Amino acid sequence: MADSRKDEARRLRVDPGLSLAQLMKHFGVGSATLTDWLRGIAPPEWTRRPNAKDDIRERAVELRSQGWSVNDLAVELGVAKSTAYAWVKHIPLDPDSERARQKQDHAAVMAAGRWEDKNAERDRLREEVHDAAAVAVGDPSERDLLLVGAAIYWCEGAKSKPWRRLDRLTIINSDPGLLRLFLRFLAVCGRERDTMRYRVHIHETADAEAAAEWWARELDLPRDLFQRPTIKRHVPATRRLNTGVDYHGCLVIAVPRSRDLYWRVEGLMAALTRLG
Repeated sequence: MADSRKDEARRLRVDPGLSLAQLMKHFGVGSATLTDWLRGIAPPEWTRRPNAKDDIRERAVELRSQGWSVNDLAVELGVAKSTAYAWVKHIPLDPDSERARQKQDHAAVMAAGRWEDKNAERDRLREEVHDAAAVAVGDPSERDLLLVGAAIYWCEGAKSKPWRRLDRLTIINSDPGLLRLFLRFLAVCGRERDTMRYRVHIHETADAEAAAEWWARELDLPRDLFQRPTIKRHVPATRRLNTGVDYHGCLVIAVPRSRDLYWRVEGLMAALTRLG
């Protein structure tokens, strides 16, 4: 008897598609028994309750595709972060979306507002320190330039090694201020700018000719004394920050027939280091 009722219940569940309540009333059995009988049979479509959050979930997917973060979705839709994540975890967040750019711009504006007064005070204090330092430096004497120039070279210039003698001055740097000071050192040593040789050292993605023109103007150097530039190969895998219109590469300053001057720098640095 039970088997025949079970088969009949399964048939009625499919066609005409009775609900659980209708079947329990028809057979006079409890929900546990009826659930056992109907195992494996999907409920009729008309008995399915609409999910109250279906519309919200669709909205979450739509907003996620526009670049909304999980935190923003949770706040906007009034759901838990875990719920929002479960709904949209299959959609990666696009960092270049319009929404992401708007948030970045907003964050920058807010940060600027919060730090505006502090930054202004910091800049004012920095100017005071710079002014005090300028007063302390005054007008450098020839001795000052000799010592500073020797120290610059010993930090940034090419030096002789026991296995490779290089008794001449050659320096490379990207800081025009530092090189300007080094040129003043050379002038104190009797070497004028038109006695040196210059060469731009720059990546192949930049304009070497424009860089040479820039260095010549910046340091007031004879343009005709610039040698053929050294071009560095571009490595795409390397993340370089020295790019754009402000990138001028490095400048090499080579001092011909400078063996005695190199030895003088060696002597100055040896004397200074002994003082320590």
